[in-house]
Amino acid sequence: MATDDDLTSARDLAIDACGRIAQFWGFTRTMGRAFGLLYLSREPLAQSEIQSRLGISAGSASMTLSALGRWGVVHKVWVRGQRREHYQAETDFWKMISGVLNERERREIGAAVEVVGRAESVARLAQVALGAPAAGPRKAKVEADFLVERVTRLGEICRLGETLLDMLLGQLTLDVGRFRDVLKVAPGQGTPAPTPAAAVQRRKR
Repeated sequence: MATDDDLTSARDLAIDACGRIAQFWGFTRTMGRAFGLLYLSREPLAQSEIQSRLGISAGSASMTLSALGRWGVVHKVWVRGQRREHYQAETDFWKMISGVLNERERREIGAAVEVVGRAESVARLAQVALGAPAAGPRKAKVEADFLVERVTRLGEICRLGETLLDMLLGQLTLDVGRFRDVLKVAPGQGTPAPTPAAAVQRRKR
């Protein structure tokens, strides 16, 4: 027969798992554990109870709850008869995941696309310069050709990631067949892979 100790043990294990998952995704373990505690609580909890249950300081609890609130993972709620602020967890997991993807991953992959695009432009300028008569040794031209090919493919992969993220967030439809060549690695292939943009369409709103 299950006991209160069994329930406490199960809850603690689940809270610890939330901490590990949060840490894996680049958040702090405490943020994950705080979310887990609130998610597994039937009633909203006050900050003092959260810090007591997690064994953290008042400052850590305050910063953690503020950060979770900014990400939309935890919400402040009013409890009748209570003057202190209480907190409860967001229970719509897709809402939380899409919020993080849209805010953080989209920014990072967008920056990667921009940087790789600049690298490709510089590499192509060098390729053109080295292709001119008496521009330099043939070895440099071969190296430039190789670099342009690889950087171009890297750019395609970055743009593919950006496209897949848009698709995941419901902003695009995808023709999977047109993406096959993007991920192929063919030794000596000199032709850039098809542009992912050609394989997608913006959804009509």
